[in-house]
Amino acid sequence: MIEDFELIDTVDHLAQVIAAFYTLYCAPPSLYLDLEGHDLCRDGRISLISVFAEPLKKTFLIDVQVLGELAFTTSSTTSENRTLQSLLQDASIPKVLFDCRNDTDALYNIYKVDMKGVIDLQLMELATRKGHKRFVNGLARTIRDYAELSPEDLEIWTNTKTSVKAKFFNNYDLEEGVEPLTESAFDQRPLPSELLRYSVQDVTLLPQLWRIFDAKLTPKWRKKVDEEVFWRVQLSRQAVYYGKNGKTATMGPW
Repeated sequence: MIEDFELIDTVDHLAQVIAAFYTLYCAPPSLYLDLEGHDLCRDGRISLISVFAEPLKKTFLIDVQVLGELAFTTSSTTSENRTLQSLLQDASIPKVLFDCRNDTDALYNIYKVDMKGVIDLQLMELATRKGHKRFVNGLARTIRDYAELSPEDLEIWTNTKTSVKAKFFNNYDLEEGVEPLTESAFDQRPLPSELLRYSVQDVTLLPQLWRIFDAKLTPKWRKKVDEEVFWRVQLSRQAVYYGKNGKTATMGPW
């Protein structure tokens, strides 16, 4: 697993990183994203955006709690028109996530970021899965089933999950979307090293998952996935958001 990362909590640092993002290739996708926060959706708040830039072999942790709207409106060092918001809204730049629903709902309703170019690995896994497709899988199960981690890396990954859940989240199941009873551990500043590692380790595994699922997708199922991604993103425009409803959220669309 790749654990090299930078914490981005100043506008000068962010401006340099945004400029670097815009130099990366789009095919295959370069950018893999995950958001962390409390009650992640329109009713909660975003603390961090983890961006793994595969060509750079590095994860960039953008501190939204510290930067606020400047996380999205700060111009790059190379162009005043290039911001994190413009990058997220550019349909020509693919952004790979696992279950985009809560992330896109939070981005749209809190910061007016209208994400485009979304690739959803949860739907790709479902589309390429043999057998029943009634329920979608969570990220933890998908990583265990497909990421092909060595025994040593799997132990490190599992131990990080277990320790973070026990220390910061009262042992609630983070991967299945169950919220802790207390305020988000991600509100702490400076962020504990355990939470930094937690924020890095999953997103670095997304490229491997993308390669596995993309190789298996038939044209028919690729079209179905694209259509469902569109509707998932559209959930953020609805007056009431149902994406966090446990039973509804785990049902497959096909």
